[in-house]
Amino acid sequence: MTFIVVAGELLKRSVLEIMISLDDKQWLELQDAYGSAQNIPSLLAAVEADPSPKRDGEEGPWFSLWSALCHQQTVYSASFAAVPHLLRIAGAASWPFAWDLIGLSLCIEIARVRAGVEIPANLEPEYTAALQQLPSLVCQRADCAWDHVFTQVGAAALALYNGHIDLAEALLELGPTTVKEFLEEHR
Repeated sequence: MTFIVVAGELLKRSVLEIMISLDDKQWLELQDAYGSAQNIPSLLAAVEADPSPKRDGEEGPWFSLWSALCHQQTVYSASFAAVPHLLRIAGAASWPFAWDLIGLSLCIEIARVRAGVEIPANLEPEYTAALQQLPSLVCQRADCAWDHVFTQVGAAALALYNGHIDLAEALLELGPTTVKEFLEEHR
């Protein structure tokens, strides 16, 4: 649950109640890297239908979502509308699920902070409420067998939530090869 102030009144509402539904016409007014965000709902629906991890060489809807919502570390109004859906899907998905659900959300927030982008007022409550769920999303999977990438993303999510944006960004860069190279250099 989140608390939202509307016209001076404190309301308790879930993220599900405030996010833009996937069939809302408002998506046509939102922007992504290529213009209108009209395709984002169908891409999110595809991810929701199959939130399982990508297989080697598989791109599916993920390539399109990443390039439209966080293109070269640039974010758009549709990015902020998509994050609550990505994290909602992560919370509902059975294990294992694609790390991108949390990873793309983190990259959007890091890019937003780095560029000083303001969240549109109509999207801010749902976006902020969704990011507040990061610790519980990660911790509810603490007893699952995490691979390297999910461990990266989980640690980065906790760092970001606690205000350590540099650490979160660094953790996202520490792929298996990078970790091995770092350790070889520093042993």
